[in-house]
Parts: sequence; structure tokens; C-alpha cells
Amino acid sequence: MKRVLAQRIGSIATVEAEPPLPGEGEAVVRTTYAGICGSDTHAVAGHHPLLPPPYAPGHEAVGVVTRRASDGSGPEDGTRVVLKPNITCKECMNCVKGRSNACQTLTWIGCDPSGAHPGAMADFFLAPGGNLYAVPDGVTDEQAALVECLATPVHAARIAGDITGARVVIMGAGTIGLLMLVAARNEGAGSIVMTDLDRSKLDRALRLGADGVVDGGDPDAPRRVTELLGDLADVVFDCVAMEASARQWTGMVRRAATICVVGVPPRDFIVPMPYIQDWELRIQGCANYNEDDFGHALSLAHLIPADEIIARSYPLDDAEKAFEMASQHSSGKVLVRGGATP
Repeated sequence: MKRVLAQRIGSIATVEAEPPLPGEGEAVVRTTYAGICGSDTHAVAGHHPLLPPPYAPGHEAVGVVTRRASDGSGPEDGTRVVLKPNITCKECMNCVKGRSNACQTLTWIGCDPSGAHPGAMADFFLAPGGNLYAVPDGVTDEQAALVECLATPVHAARIAGDITGARVVIMGAGTIGLLMLVAARNEGAGSIVMTDLDRSKLDRALRLGADGVVDGGDPDAPRRVTELLGDLADVVFDCVAMEASARQWTGMVRRAATICVVGVPPRDFIVPMPYIQDWELRIQGCANYNEDDFGHALSLAHLIPADEIIARSYPLDDAEKAFEMASQHSSGKVLVRGGATP
């Protein structure tokens, strides 16, 4: 079969590989689509702090079960499924308390430099049966391919607390930012203003229901955001997570506000600590999702505007071109298609 490898920094290749042999509790899935995440493009560029190449990408995936797990777990053969790629121990304190996203031994299918869990950017992939969720009827393959992306914003919206009627800022209008908009709306947010540097992304955010948009590069951006919100923000979801975005936080939030860091920071940077202390700001890290978050994201899959978010799909043989397109700032979500015949 064919498999995509991030061989080293700056290098993507499609190689021939042996079909995967399932271990106990593992199912075989034929890939339909695997998405290229921002973490993938950052890793290949050498900018991801926790994911160095080489690794076999593909943690955002939809496919069809071709061999059910031998222990009977997970969906049956022929079931269309979406992958929950984070594998947890189910035994540590965090797992027991429902915070499996913070499992002490968390591992990832498709984000694993050790090689133990190759990703779904291949004709076939392996996954524990319990990590495969049946796709509901009426949800397209394209929408299903974005469920894993939606699960993180669903998690962020939940741990931000009750945001019913809240004044919300979403920094970044890429794929995660737009899905953050979907999740925040579903949780009852009041007014939502989004920021980005790209005008086309801001226009798309307006089409998808943002109440206002602001150029994040405008020196006066925080004031413009609060004008559009009608007051200072209650919650900020920072899907950019860079020092430039952190420097804007205190210009747009009320005291005792919540700032959720949803994006992956590329490195350490300075944050406005005097204001964080004096204003009693809550800085909340948001890392992936637990099982309930993932199931909730799947229940919302029919709301995902896949036609607006997905830019293009490529066959496995053109994975290098797919990564090149995904790395462009203004691109939408890029998918890689599995090529195995049923």
C-alpha cells in the first residue's frame, strides 16, 4: 500500500509500505480522507515544539472499517467511521476524573515520532476499536473529516465555562477559528467578533455568522473589537497563540475574563503578567478533547460548513503538493485521499 511520511524538516514523501497487521484490540480502516493539520505543516517546517519529523501523519481521518478489532470492540466491518486519534491509558488520575485529554501517557495516532502509531495518511491504518466512531447518516465524508478539528473547539467552549450570552473574541479565522465559531454559537455565545490578518478569511467568517471582524494587524484592533462587541469581552479564544496575539488580550477583555489558549504556541513568549495578576484573568490552556467532547463534536457534524472550509483534496501520490498548499497562509483545509479500492 501507499503511505505518506514526513521524513525530515522540509520533506514529504509517498512511499510503498506493507499493509498494517492489527494487534489485540486494533481494527483496520481503509482511509477515505485524511486532513492536513496546522500541526503537520508546522512540524514539517520545523516550528512545532512537540512534533519533530520523522513521523507518519494523519490524525484527522474518516474511513471504512475493513477488519473489526479482534476483541469485538468498535464498529463492525463496512462501517463508515471517524478517528479519535488520542490514545489514553484509562487508568491515571486524569483519565479517571474525565480529563483523558490530559492523560499522563497520552499518545497519538498520526502525531508519533516513535513510529508506534502511524497515521491515517495511507491506504489503510490501524486504530483501537474504541477510538473509532460511526459516522451518522446524513453527514458527508468531508464533514466527517473535520470532526476531529471541531472536537478541540468543542472542548475549549466547554472548559471556558458557561458562555451563554457572553461577549466572545475568536483570534484567528482559519479552520480552528471557524470551527470555534460553530462551537461557541452552539454553546449560546452572544456576540462574537473574529480577528485575522487575511481579509479573505475575515469575509468567510462573516458569511459563516460572525457578528463582526477586525484586521488583527491593525494597531487599534483591540478598541475596534470592543466597539463591535458593544463592551469589553468576557471570553477570548486565542487560536493564534503567538506573542502578537497575547499582547492584544488586555486591550479587549474585562477584569476577571477568561482567555483560552486554543492554538499551539510555537515557542515561549512574554505575556502581560501584571494585568493577569491584577485583573485576576484566567488563562486557560486548551489541549485536544476527551471522549465526551469528541462524541459531542460528532453530533454537531451536520453543522460543519465543509464546502467553505475545505479548499481541495489530493491523492496520496500528490501529498507533497497537498502539504505545499496547506502551508499557504490563506489556504483552507487540505485533504489527502486514500486510494485503496474497496
